[in-house]
Amino acid sequence: MAAASPTTARKRQCGLVRRQQIAEAALRIIAARGLDRLTAAELAREVGIADGTIFRHFRDKAEIVTMAVEFLQQLLLQDFPPPLGLPPLDRLEDFVLSRLRMVEARPGIYALAFSDRLAEAAGERGLAGFAETMSRTRGFVEDCLRTAQDEDTIDPQLQVRPLALMVIGALHAAAAVRMLKPWRQEDPPEAVWQTIKLLLLRSGRGAGSSTPTTPGAEEQRSTE
Repeated sequence: MAAASPTTARKRQCGLVRRQQIAEAALRIIAARGLDRLTAAELAREVGIADGTIFRHFRDKAEIVTMAVEFLQQLLLQDFPPPLGLPPLDRLEDFVLSRLRMVEARPGIYALAFSDRLAEAAGERGLAGFAETMSRTRGFVEDCLRTAQDEDTIDPQLQVRPLALMVIGALHAAAAVRMLKPWRQEDPPEAVWQTIKLLLLRSGRGAGSSTPTTPGAEEQRSTE
């Protein structure tokens, strides 16, 4: 079979990019307004194209929703899991920072993964895929914490599952806050992770133990 001409290949690539733009726009609309507001006119306005061009790239609305849900799963699995060979809390840091940066870049889309609107859009099959993704995520966090306990970095007497829920819950809370307003300049993802890490390291050591503070914490307290 003859190879596609450069012009044909370029058009095909442009078509793939446009499909992804439409899928991501569909996610934003579903997250903000619900599935019933996902129309060709709304999509075209969001992407910045004419209404009639939407269905040059997709057969129907159902195909758009399917690709949108698949795109969301790809985002959640992007750079996951972090590479082996790092200490467990370093791997956990890579995961948390990656998710927080996703929240910063796509707050509404990330929050959709944990909302009732996902069930409306994804359907039974899509929800099963998300359940598997969430299970992998929770398992990864628990494995990191368990290994850190084995290395005596975290108190081995603490239960792993509640600690994992604390970490994952912090990500959910960050997404909820980011949907309402931009994060303050003094609260970058790194500062959020440092707070989570300090809580993990301090857990079970007692209120009187000496624990380092996050950068700028003393200055912030002095101004409050």
